[in-house]
Amino acid sequence: MEIRLAKKIGFCYGVERAYKEALTLSKENKKVYIYGDLVHNNKVKKELIENNICFFYELDKLPMDSKDSICIIRAHGIPLKDKEYLRDNFSKVIDLTCPIVEKVFNYAYNIQKNGYYIIAYGKKEHAEMIGLKGNIDEKKLEIIKEPKGYNHSKICIISQTTMDYNKFREFSAEIVRLSDFNEVVIKDTICYETKIRENESKDIAIWAEFVIIIGGKHSSNTRKLYEIAKKYNDNAVHIDSVDELKGMDISGYNKIGILTGTSTPNKSVEEVIEYLRRGF
Repeated sequence: MEIRLAKKIGFCYGVERAYKEALTLSKENKKVYIYGDLVHNNKVKKELIENNICFFYELDKLPMDSKDSICIIRAHGIPLKDKEYLRDNFSKVIDLTCPIVEKVFNYAYNIQKNGYYIIAYGKKEHAEMIGLKGNIDEKKLEIIKEPKGYNHSKICIISQTTMDYNKFREFSAEIVRLSDFNEVVIKDTICYETKIRENESKDIAIWAEFVIIIGGKHSSNTRKLYEIAKKYNDNAVHIDSVDELKGMDISGYNKIGILTGTSTPNKSVEEVIEYLRRGF
């Protein structure tokens, strides 16, 4: 059996930074909480809990000991008013918003000041888009996945950092075709590493007889890699862990490709490779 592993696997920079900092903070004397999930991966969450890091999900249900505790802001970012509220109610707040996501927030804020209406290609319910909405003037923003026409003098088209690059190009072109404007700016805000993983997903799917995409089922970027792989190879599967692979008959495949989302730990990859090399 030949196994081809994507060059870009495991955590991306922003997730790696947040994960390591969370574990470092857990060694301090104060209790550590994370507002929301650090990343969309159950194994990572389990490990953080094992290191005495706790989670909370609603601002109106803060931990009882918040005034004496540390709060971590996840890599996806959060609305500015939520950040200020946390700072008022925790001993210390550590902002671990991914620097790339932070740049998108800042870019959108600044271009709005120059009179642009922002159209963001993304998912309204995604944590990053909720963060974007809460860091700029949401009355001059719309987050959509399907293009439509706009009637604004100046429009700016951006994207959630984890969206498909080719689909963003198609989306932007259709917005331009349908809209009435004087000025338009199309800003590619998709994470560069996301693009690399997209390209690898296509290449590996074409090469392999069977493709394994490892990552959380709620991870937007992992699902996207699976969708790309599935377009080129019907034998592509999205698994959360090696346990799901154990129920599949893959004995007839000689060329197996492996990809991961940006929130997938290396340990999950190692477990899958070990299972394949043991001969199931």
